[in-house]
Amino acid sequence: MSKVPVIVLSGFLGSGKTTLLIRMLQEAAFFNLNPAVLMNELGKQDVDGHLLQAASPDVNMAKLLDGCICCSKKSDISDSVKQLLIRKPDVILIELTGVANPEEIVDALTEPALLPHVKLHKVITILDAENVLEYNSIFASDRELVHTLRRQIEVADLLLLNKVDLVSDKQLKSIEKTIRKSNERSLLLPTTHSHFDLELIFGALGPQESQSIVSSTFNKNLRFQAIKAVQPPRESSKHTASFSRIHTITIPIDDNLYLTQRTVERYLAKWGSKLLRGKGYLIIGAKRELFLMQFAGKRTNWQPTAFQGTPYLVLIGLDLDATALEEDWQKRLAETQV
Repeated sequence: MSKVPVIVLSGFLGSGKTTLLIRMLQEAAFFNLNPAVLMNELGKQDVDGHLLQAASPDVNMAKLLDGCICCSKKSDISDSVKQLLIRKPDVILIELTGVANPEEIVDALTEPALLPHVKLHKVITILDAENVLEYNSIFASDRELVHTLRRQIEVADLLLLNKVDLVSDKQLKSIEKTIRKSNERSLLLPTTHSHFDLELIFGALGPQESQSIVSSTFNKNLRFQAIKAVQPPRESSKHTASFSRIHTITIPIDDNLYLTQRTVERYLAKWGSKLLRGKGYLIIGAKRELFLMQFAGKRTNWQPTAFQGTPYLVLIGLDLDATALEEDWQKRLAETQV
């Protein structure tokens, strides 16, 4: 039995990882592939997992919640991957949190318990074109996070510069130049909605029974190169945290209360200087319609959803004061009900 290839999806909060993952799951059948997914979320609530299962109900999935897979959850990687291997997938897709260092995950895949069973196929890093140049200044006081974001770029085999529709041609050239200072060898693709030809990723793969024994190099015809992080230097293992100031809080929401999109957006705007990501399932308006709310890069998107469960809101940001955020939320809710 050949080793199962692993594709790691990396990139900062709100860059477009889940959008890409959903499309990969939907198109895997076209390449005659049976995928499995290991998903990691910082919060206690599983927002993205519900999205994946709605888009691909039969997907084989393992979830690691309430922590970063490369830090507090790293010890769980082996067990989760073994759980997925039992289902005999043709490829395993690992979506990291936005603050995870991908080389730590690659390091985990080379542990003795997993090395005989899996091989690294690609590390894909998705970058938010609208915000990527600001990250170093925004996170200057969080040295661990600056290091993590830099490594997300440096160790990637494929870089997706996403949301290019939100920047000018002049900005795009400046962004590409900056990225190339950190990684000049890997393929860099400008994208919108994380869309590109998946032949680049899936084309070299096939059903496990037809796959040959593991190759230690990548498909050079696609201009990819094997990353050095396949065998990371030992000092990377000493890096025990990928961030220090990122906090996550979850606010449960009473589904009997009246809530408007304006109320939510004004709340997010107030805390926007510290808030990096917001997402959740909310019942909105007099018609009590259920929406998936996604906040990233100071933009808010609302999408109707068939989610069944108790509404909630997940907030991720810098030095978040849970008490202040919850008190402000309750105050706004009270004002809305009047």
